[in-house]
Amino acid sequence: MELPVPLSFAFRWCTDYTAADRKYAGEDVSINLRRKVVSKSKRHVVFENLYDVGGGWGWERHTVTLVPPDRWHSHGIGNYHESVLDYALTAIDNHRTRLDMRWKTRRRGPSRGPRASGSRVEAYVAGLWRKRARHLERAYRQRRRA
Repeated sequence: MELPVPLSFAFRWCTDYTAADRKYAGEDVSINLRRKVVSKSKRHVVFENLYDVGGGWGWERHTVTLVPPDRWHSHGIGNYHESVLDYALTAIDNHRTRLDMRWKTRRRGPSRGPRASGSRVEAYVAGLWRKRARHLERAYRQRRRA
């Protein structure tokens, strides 16, 4: 996915991790997502998500390792899925950056939980990142105007 911002800005924005992140892609409305940032430092972030799965709640805890200036790794475990995510940024030029995501997802937990396959989860998250990219570009434009 191409991001219309410089790499350094993309890394800071993508790895800022706040409770408000859920609003960038409409997750707060579409799946009633609630996010809590448990801890945050220069190299590590831990956050938890609680979301509506229709007839119940899904929970997950992500431990993120930041590797500045251009990558981060996340291991998430929840009551329905376990995932390993690797993100890498590559500068295309001074004003554009490519975001690559690699995933491994496996189902776990109660058999009555949501039955989304790994590929469906990955496609869903890729769509969220496309929506987030619009907010990223908007934030970059606002910063340049200031």
